[in-house]
Amino acid sequence: MKRILSMVMMIVITVTSFGFCSYNSNSVVSADTVSWPSGPGLVAETAVMIDASTGSVLFDKKCHQKMYPASITKIMTALLTIENCNLDDTVTFSQSAIDTLEPEAANIGAVVGEEMSVKDCLYALMLQSANEVASALAEHVSGSIEEFAKLMNKRAKQAGANDAHFANACGLFNKKHYVTAYDMAKIMQAALQYPVFREIINSSSYTLPTDNKRKEPLTISQRHQMVQPWNSFHYDGIIGGKTGFVNESGTTLVTSAQRDGMTLITVVLNSPGTNSYVDTTALLDFGFKNFKLTNVSENDTRFENKSTFTNNFDSIFKTKLHRLSLSKDAVVVLPKDANFADTTSTITLNEDSSDDNNTVATISYSYGNHTIGTAPVLYSEVSNKISVNATVTPEESTTVDTETSVDSENSNNSSKVSDKDTTKKTTKKETVSKSHFKFSSAIFKIIIIAVILVILAVIIIFFKKKMDHLNAVRASKRRRNR
Repeated sequence: MKRILSMVMMIVITVTSFGFCSYNSNSVVSADTVSWPSGPGLVAETAVMIDASTGSVLFDKKCHQKMYPASITKIMTALLTIENCNLDDTVTFSQSAIDTLEPEAANIGAVVGEEMSVKDCLYALMLQSANEVASALAEHVSGSIEEFAKLMNKRAKQAGANDAHFANACGLFNKKHYVTAYDMAKIMQAALQYPVFREIINSSSYTLPTDNKRKEPLTISQRHQMVQPWNSFHYDGIIGGKTGFVNESGTTLVTSAQRDGMTLITVVLNSPGTNSYVDTTALLDFGFKNFKLTNVSENDTRFENKSTFTNNFDSIFKTKLHRLSLSKDAVVVLPKDANFADTTSTITLNEDSSDDNNTVATISYSYGNHTIGTAPVLYSEVSNKISVNATVTPEESTTVDTETSVDSENSNNSSKVSDKDTTKKTTKKETVSKSHFKFSSAIFKIIIIAVILVILAVIIIFFKKKMDHLNAVRASKRRRNR
């Protein structure tokens, strides 16, 4: 059914292009006529800033150039640990994990046979940047650092970090251990999906408890200065991040901060000393000052149906209505002085039609040459418990621009209303909206007629060719008889 609806959706897009559905005439803006805010000058050799919710690149300085990451590698180590372990699992330090420590490398003084929880290890990894902890976690997850590196590379591709290649869990220099600024931003974006990761990197300090080898608690402090409340580099809205340094990489820094519902991720590579914090602050200030998040379903009306087409569709599905809707959570990121009407979009059908995947298509939005976000087109089934002749006024229906005229009404609103009188007033409106399939009867009839005409045309062409063949045979016989 979802595959059929996907095909119907594309037919509707074609129909709308021929004027059967009214079109809000938004001008199509070329890449040459839109303006994108200019970012700050940076000391860093390469850098990037992305919006975490959309993955859109807001600032780019050679962000696809391969660089050595140093200890920001540990973001990937933390991500894989969170995804493959329980926080109360026990990690046992091996001799090989301890032996990965180089002179003056960050550590917590762990010893062979020491046992720590995964949770404590994650704090030691991200705050203290302990190298032996990174190696111990790698062995705990995959059995060896070499196998863990394979898992890192696989997970990097899944996160969209296509140019990265990892050789170890802690970031020690290796010619085959490299990333790009964009890669690290995508890995950070994936890690931020986990609340425990956010909690850890936002901590100023943490006390490691005693264990089978450690007889006294050990308090470790956050190395990322923008997280430290007492530090002059502390940033309002900071979530956290990770520092890094080896001689071959220079100072590296990954940072995330949130303001007004927008989360930004910055990566600066080879930005010497405290310049990494100056660069990062400049990027974050630029991002929050110049960009905004815009909800797609509330703004995209380029193929909006007018009142002529808002009559309820006489359902052929009897007890259930099959509906396509644009995700209400979908957002795009735009310059603050930009209009949503100036965006362009393309639609891609989802080839996965399995029942556990209700996304039938994805709409990708651009502003000039900049990709600014996507919106999934969702499939759902709702009960048809009202008369098929019910109608919905333009004010009661929500039609959004998926270039398909689909419904984005939230069917769960009524469960959140506690006042009985309010519930009575809204029940009829919400029930109608739930059962309203947004392909109007007029559009559906046009599609049916078009299909019938195509079939008739095929039949006529077939019989015409057959008659032409028979006439040719008869004419040939007549010529021979002469």
